[in-house]
Amino acid sequence: MSRLGDYRNVKQKTKNEKIGSGDERGRNDVQNLTERMRKDQSEKLRWFEGILHDFFRRAGREHLPWRKSGITAYEVWVSEILLQQTQVTRVIGYYERFLERFPTIHTLAEVSWEEFLPYYAGLGYYARGKNMIKAARAVVETYGGEFPKDVKALESLPGVGPYTAAAIASFAYDKNAVAWDTNLRRVIGRFFFGSKRADIPFLEFEETFSLRSKELNAALMDFGSALCVSRPKCGACPIRDRCEYFRNHGKIEKNSHFEFRISQVERQRWKDARVMLFLHEGHKKYYSSKKNGYAPFRIPSSHNTRAGIKDWFRDRYGLELAVRPPHAKIIIKGKPTLLVNAQILLGNPGFAVFGKEAVERVTYTITV
Repeated sequence: MSRLGDYRNVKQKTKNEKIGSGDERGRNDVQNLTERMRKDQSEKLRWFEGILHDFFRRAGREHLPWRKSGITAYEVWVSEILLQQTQVTRVIGYYERFLERFPTIHTLAEVSWEEFLPYYAGLGYYARGKNMIKAARAVVETYGGEFPKDVKALESLPGVGPYTAAAIASFAYDKNAVAWDTNLRRVIGRFFFGSKRADIPFLEFEETFSLRSKELNAALMDFGSALCVSRPKCGACPIRDRCEYFRNHGKIEKNSHFEFRISQVERQRWKDARVMLFLHEGHKKYYSSKKNGYAPFRIPSSHNTRAGIKDWFRDRYGLELAVRPPHAKIIIKGKPTLLVNAQILLGNPGFAVFGKEAVERVTYTITV
């Protein structure tokens, strides 16, 4: 059985206890100590899995539409892509409408971006949506419309990373693949190491878990979503008695992260900020608000939210934008200004186009 923990201190312990390094007694003591540590860690993992199994049986989110029995790889893939960076409650409606319009991988592979967009718009990260169409076409062309069962083959599809590949393999094909999403990392990191930012030995855990990955992934996702959240609900947690985070009162995690709190005055200041918008296409082509030289679009403070920016462009230019959160906050001539990136989703822009070098020159000028 693979070990769960760092046993590099075994030699130092045995040295401190004056165990001889060359005689039979010394070797036996080292072996016994190592075996005892492995046994303790293994017993803790079995206990953890038992509690987790019981939690999932009583409080698992089996009502979610993508948790149904006999789910296909296509349905798992759709759910996992839509769930990225999006709350579960928002995705349910999108998921059901999406599958009603695109019930199979073949129907999705045949659509244009304009046909696809109404069933995705509002979720953000539009490159993710474009990758869905590319991946659907790749599955049809390369695999005859059936998602591969091999994790590495799944990872080769556009927009499918290690987590999504493991989720498809485990939920659709019952493969032994642990889907290390944010929830899994947070629960495992806190329980065994005291911090959600812990450097987890992923391979060792994958080799030592006894629960089927299909159940393990779902249980940890639900546990992390319900109890082990950003501000953990330790008072209601059934594993707190043996949890390293609870034992040290979160000190390990808190000491590894500095929380910056903005004062109320500062919040109000940026609430009234204007926007300097960089409209681009894949960060290769940049659209300018002027024809004879590159200039970002300047948007008044009355429209400084993502929704406001979209309305502003829609009203003036008839364009639909995907707007990112501000990537910088600066003061220009005494005025708070938000620097924002955006891309065009629909519509034909009539703006002058410039390269990245021109944009970098302007950015340098306004930020120094």
